[in-house]
Parts: sequence; C-alpha cells; structure tokens
Amino acid sequence: MRNHVVVLGYSYLTRPVLDRLGKRVEYVVVATDSELAERLRSRGYKVVEAESINEEALLEADIENATAVVVASDSDADDSLAILTARDINPEVEIVAVASNSENAEKLRRAGADTVISPADIVGKLLVESAMTGEDTSELVEKIHKRAVED
Repeated sequence: MRNHVVVLGYSYLTRPVLDRLGKRVEYVVVATDSELAERLRSRGYKVVEAESINEEALLEADIENATAVVVASDSDADDSLAILTARDINPEVEIVAVASNSENAEKLRRAGADTVISPADIVGKLLVESAMTGEDTSELVEKIHKRAVED
C-alpha cells in the first residue's frame, strides 16, 4: 500500500474519520482489541491487530509509505507513545492527533504530532460564543461541515 492513511487507535471519534477517509483514500486501522478488530474487518476495514506502539504492527500497516497518520484513541498517554513510534519510523509523515483532554494537546505536539485537535476546546469555544453573543453558532458548524464535505 502507498499514499494511504494509518489510523492508530479506535474511539468514538474514529468511525466518522474512517467513513470520510474511505471516500478519499485507502487506510488501515491499528486496533488492539481482537473483538473490535474482527468487527471492523466484518465492516470491510483493513485492520492490523496490535498495540499502536508496536513497531512491527506499524511496519505491517506500511507506515513507511503512508501519507498521513491519524491518532485517535481514548488515551492521550497511549497516543503520545504511538506518535513517538510513528515519527521514529517515518519522520516525514503528517501526524494528526485528537486530544481527549485539551490539557494534553501541547504534549501530543511535543511527541511529534503536526496537528492536534481538541473536540472539547472546539465545543467550548462555540458554547461561549453563543452564550456571550446570543448568536446561533450552529450556522458556523454547518458552514464548516459543508466546506469539509465539499473538499
């Protein structure tokens, strides 16, 4: 596989990511839980069953030839180690991570993530904006979503 995306970890955020990726590029998921891995395979996902910090698993996912890595488990600590491992194997790959706890965003960047997204920060900013201005920020969310879908 070449020019694909490697997804390290699986969380409530990952399924929409996989649906979007599937429309644009090939990808492979590295998942630790065998039942989860089997469910993902039954849905047609390519899966490597292993810890996302396992170098052999990342090599099996062909991270050396990947365009990007998405790191999105429920554990920022595990994600930090996964980022370090991915960066060690492929120093040039684009790494995007989700910070489960917004306080860990900078740590994920220091581990080697190029981009860190904090859903809690995004939601918090939208809620404050709505509360302080009285504006309906759902229109902003719709604009962002529409732009993302059109890309």
